[in-house]
Order: sequence, then structure tokens, then C-alpha cells
Amino acid sequence: MGGPIAHVNSAITVPMPLSTTGVAWGAGDFWDLSAHVHLTSLAFDVAGLDVGSTALLAGGGRWALAGTGRLYGFTELQRGQPRIYMEAQLAPSFQVVPGWVTLFASGTALVQWAGGPPIPALGAGAQLRLGRFALQGEWRWYGMATPTQFAVVDWWSVGGQGAWGVVVSASWRFGGAS
Repeated sequence: MGGPIAHVNSAITVPMPLSTTGVAWGAGDFWDLSAHVHLTSLAFDVAGLDVGSTALLAGGGRWALAGTGRLYGFTELQRGQPRIYMEAQLAPSFQVVPGWVTLFASGTALVQWAGGPPIPALGAGAQLRLGRFALQGEWRWYGMATPTQFAVVDWWSVGGQGAWGVVVSASWRFGGAS
């Protein structure tokens, strides 16, 4: 749950509540498959689903480099106008306390199937693992190359570029090693 941060009025600045729920399955020793349903969009009569895969590209001990590819689909339930997006991400990580605390960074590009330039994002965060349960927090800068001075939403930006955001997640590992 999380997303870009917006100024709602002069006194309130909040993260936009974008939420998903999903599953990931370890398809091999070094990659997984995942799928998520986008819950917040349903409140606006839009169905959303994404499918993707993450692979370990390098490392695997205390440090690692992962790559993720994801395909998103959204459609208005009343009008059925589909939108498709593709996302690619690279994420280096380092286990500060092996098996417990991992720090990571990320670089992402989101591409609209209908055209337009890729929308970049940068992120940094940490994950705390407690056996099969994990908590993760991430600070993101969405669309840092996009001017926001004329945007409809008053995003919390850096010099009028993009939007700062925060993401928090919880996960539970059902199978495999804890």
C-alpha cells in the first residue's frame, strides 16, 4: 500500500492510498512469477491486474541484483476501455543483517502501451524479515523527469518535477525456507 504524496489542501499532505494484494510463486531457484489485483482502482470502477516475474541477475549472498518485468492491465468496468502498461525494474540489495535486514534501491521505467515516453522512478528502502513474515518500506520518486506545475493533482514534488511517494508492504512466506 502506498503511492505518490499529494497536497490535499493547505494543511493536509498525504500519500495516495494505492493498494494491491497478490501472490508470488518461486518458479525456480533464481526467479519467481507474481500476480496482483489492484484494490483501490475498484473504488473508481476500474479493474486492474498485473502479472510479472523477478529474477536474480547477479550475487545471491549478502548482495544481489534483481530484475523485474511486469505487465499491467486496467479497464473501466462501465465502458470497457482497456489500458496496458509495461514496467521494467532493476534493484540492487545488500543484507545488512543476513536473514533479517536488507537495504535496497530501485530504478524503474513504466511504458504506456498506447505510446508516450517511459516514465522513470527511483526508490530506496529496507526490509525486515521475522521468519516467514516480512515488513518493507520504500521511499520513491515517481516521474522525476515530468514537470508537475500544471498537473491536476498538487503532488509533493522536487523542484516541480515528479512526485515523492512512500510504499509499505507486509508479506508472508507459505512454503520453502523461512
